[in-house]
Amino acid sequence: MTQGPLLAVVYSPRSRPWTEILDAGSGLCRFLWIVDTSEPGVESTAKVLRKVGKVIDSAGCTEQELIQLVYAEHPDGITSYVDTDLHRQAWLAAALDLPGPSVRAVTLLTDKLLQREALEAAGVPEPRFSEIREPANKDEVERLCGLMSFPMLLKPRDGTACRGISLVSDAEDLVRQLGELERPSQMILEERMEDLPPSDTPYADRVSIDSIVSDGVFSHLGITGLFPMMPPFRSSGGFFPADVPPAEIPELFEMATACIEALGSDSGCYRTEIKLTPRGRKIIEINGRPTGLTPACVKLASGVPVLQLCMRLALGEHVTVEGPVACDRVAYRYYCEPPIAAERVLGITGLEKLSELPGVLDIDVHKEVGDPVDWRNGSLDKVFQVTGTVADHAELAEHYRACTQDTYITYEYPD
Repeated sequence: MTQGPLLAVVYSPRSRPWTEILDAGSGLCRFLWIVDTSEPGVESTAKVLRKVGKVIDSAGCTEQELIQLVYAEHPDGITSYVDTDLHRQAWLAAALDLPGPSVRAVTLLTDKLLQREALEAAGVPEPRFSEIREPANKDEVERLCGLMSFPMLLKPRDGTACRGISLVSDAEDLVRQLGELERPSQMILEERMEDLPPSDTPYADRVSIDSIVSDGVFSHLGITGLFPMMPPFRSSGGFFPADVPPAEIPELFEMATACIEALGSDSGCYRTEIKLTPRGRKIIEINGRPTGLTPACVKLASGVPVLQLCMRLALGEHVTVEGPVACDRVAYRYYCEPPIAAERVLGITGLEKLSELPGVLDIDVHKEVGDPVDWRNGSLDKVFQVTGTVADHAELAEHYRACTQDTYITYEYPD
């Protein structure tokens, strides 16, 4: 039985796999799992989690009752692994005097409008944006059109995993899309930031920076490169380290620092996504956790155990890392996203060819033949993912071309 401090984990269906969490904490800590069995599929997971730690079921609990249940176990720290669980983590940490981001910081992390306003107040470069006021009538549309020029992006204020983001081409399109919404005020409208000119490389004009902040000390692990997005705005994965000139790294780190400082928090794990535009760098968003691909890619490329470092921080250790961390290879994770018009997976063939590429470590298939797909679900509806390592960015381009061959998946489309 693992000894050591007790780490509470707010766990839900979209958290990182519990096996990955357990592996990261091996030899470091014991686990207390906080779940809600009223959510679909959680009851069966809770049965497994009881074999690797104690489980607290929050189903039917008031906030005060849950605080009492967690307090009775005397955890030394608390963490979570998906945006929708950050609030529960934050207010439990505040109630029990445990380390972690403040409730205010988490509120800014999980509400894109409030986040934009905080970044604007701090003078951090970002796209123009606006709240959407109700009723979203003719006067409101005229106000919005006067603030920004088309094209624009319409996205959920609490959106995650690239879900529900749509392009707005003109005023007529804006009227139509707002008219289809039950609560327009739950969305945010932003300018569509300009793209850099096309290049021959399979890299997007976006990068992300993973950071650990401990007692006000900022540790930026490095720059993650990203693959081109699938329409309309869905992630197709990324790689570490990015192909960025060394002279530009300090400036990108400074931008990430400014973003985190705008949240008013001196502790936590953050991911800052930056758009590279013809008019300079602008912030896409900042998240309060490592993304799905970063921990695996950083560890494969450099050996640095990001998840374990975040656990140590949550347990109250002072964690610092000298970044950018040294890498002896490039690691990547590619996501196969379905086309916008696709409705169902009809066939999956030939993926074994990818396993023959030197450096491919895992091919995880997330859909089965007959499963529905919907672009509105963003990265949650990826069909498969490939994880691997390569010697350099030139070899990465070869792997990317192999992964994106239009031969592996067939789809059903509307008549």
